[in-house]
Amino acid sequence: MALSVNLRSCLLKGCMLLFLVCLLLFPSSALSGAKNGLLLWFNQVLPSLLPFLILSTLFLSTGLSDSIARRLAPILSPVFGCSPSGCYAVVIGLIAGLPVGAKTIATLTESGRITKKEGQYLLPLCNNPSPLFLLGFLSVSVLKRPDLRYLVLLIVTLSSIIAAKLLRPRDKNALRHRSFPSATQKIPFSFSFLMLDAAIEQAFLVLTRVGGYIILFSVFAEFLAELPLPTIFLACVGSLLEITTGSTALCSLPLSSQLFIPLTVGFVTFGGLSTAAQTKSVLAGTSFPFAHYLITKAVAGLIAGVLTTLLLHVLP
Repeated sequence: MALSVNLRSCLLKGCMLLFLVCLLLFPSSALSGAKNGLLLWFNQVLPSLLPFLILSTLFLSTGLSDSIARRLAPILSPVFGCSPSGCYAVVIGLIAGLPVGAKTIATLTESGRITKKEGQYLLPLCNNPSPLFLLGFLSVSVLKRPDLRYLVLLIVTLSSIIAAKLLRPRDKNALRHRSFPSATQKIPFSFSFLMLDAAIEQAFLVLTRVGGYIILFSVFAEFLAELPLPTIFLACVGSLLEITTGSTALCSLPLSSQLFIPLTVGFVTFGGLSTAAQTKSVLAGTSFPFAHYLITKAVAGLIAGVLTTLLLHVLP
C-alpha cells in the first residue's frame, strides 16, 4: 500500500513538472490552447449551463424539486428503479446534461434524500452531454448530419441507461424500497431572494471550476498536437481528453462516415477526461467510488459506438 501511494505521488509530481516544462518550451501552443478553452467555456458552456444550474439549485432549496419528484415517481421509479428524489435527478440530468446532473446528485446525496448507492447508480445515467450540445453542435456543426440529430440524442441517452443498469450496485432494496421524505410527505414551498443569490453564487462557483478544467485540458491537447504522431491517433487521444475540440479534430480527418461517426458518438458518450475531472470536482464531499463512474461511462461509449454502427448500416 505504501509503495502504491509513493508511486502515485511520484507520478503526479512528474506530470506536474512535465506540464510546467511544456508551458516553458511551447508558449505559443499553451496560449492557443488556453484561448480555445476560454472561448469554448465563454461561448458555449457558460450560456448553456448557467440557467440550468441556477434553476436546479433553486428547485432543491425551495422544495419545488420534492413536488416534482412526487409527481414523477409513479411513472419513472418503476422504469429506472430509483426513489422519487432520484426521479428528479434523472429528469434534470437528461434535460440539462453535465455537470448539472452530477451536481444535483451530489446535493441530493449530501442532504440524505437519496442514498450513496443510488447516487452511484444514477451518476453515469444522468451526467451526459446536454441535448443542446448533441442536437446542435455535434450533429449539425461537427458530424454535418442534422438528419441524425434525434437519433444521436437517443443513442447517447439509451447507451448511458443500459450501461448504468448493467453495472448498477446490487443493493436493489436500498434503491427501490427505502422511504424517502419526498415520497411520504409534502414539503412546503418557500422562496426568498437570499435563496436566489445563493443559487447564482453556487452556479458561478461550479462553472468557474468547469472553465478551469476545460482550459487545462485544452492546453494539454495543444501540447499533444506538437508530437510527431499519426493524426488519427492524436484525434482519438484529443477526443478522449476533451470531447468538443476532439470531436472536431476527429471529423476533420479524411475518414468514411461509417468510421468517424461511430467513433465520435462513442467518445462523446464517454464524455472525455475533462468532463470526468469536472464531475469529480462537483462531487467533492460525496465520496462516490469514481472508478465505477469511469468504467460505466466507458461501457456506455462502447455501446453507443456499436449502436451507431448498426444504425448507419440500416440507414441509407
